[in-house]
Amino acid sequence: MLARPAADSTGITPRPGHWARLIQREALPNLHQVTPTLYRGAQPTAVGMRQLKAMGVKTVVNLRSFNSDRDELGDTGLGYEHICMKAWHPEQEDIIRFLRITTDKDRTPVFAHCQHGADRTGLMCAIYRVAICNWTKEEAIREMTQGGFGHHTIWKNLIKFIEDLDIEGIKKQAGITTMGIQ
Repeated sequence: MLARPAADSTGITPRPGHWARLIQREALPNLHQVTPTLYRGAQPTAVGMRQLKAMGVKTVVNLRSFNSDRDELGDTGLGYEHICMKAWHPEQEDIIRFLRITTDKDRTPVFAHCQHGADRTGLMCAIYRVAICNWTKEEAIREMTQGGFGHHTIWKNLIKFIEDLDIEGIKKQAGITTMGIQ
């Protein structure tokens, strides 16, 4: 069981300052900045894609299984990658591909999304936190499940996937050396 941060005198647990930062944009639901080179959120609209471009995002990574972003992307000029991910059965090759994209300096900043920006996106961002930001698995899981992204508790397998993942092996396969992004 993961330890929770202590509540303050109001009974409210403070949100750690190093967790992903909420950014309010109507056309970009559940938008958070994970690092200077990674944003996460829910399915963006066409207006949202234009907002991402204006924010300096270079690449959109769609983690939805069956839905393309081609119509929403329009003529924004944003790079696009579609990783057909299944929350019920994440694949290591999807993780490796995601890490390669999100660490390619020619393609960052990256915006990653699924339908709600909670579970598939949460898994990928948690693994990014461990592999790239040098977080512990426990800390990354805590942000994924308690960070206000809307994590659905039905997906207990995602937590186990992170706990069991050979991070050093994944980093090696993705061609990643220690980066230490904060």
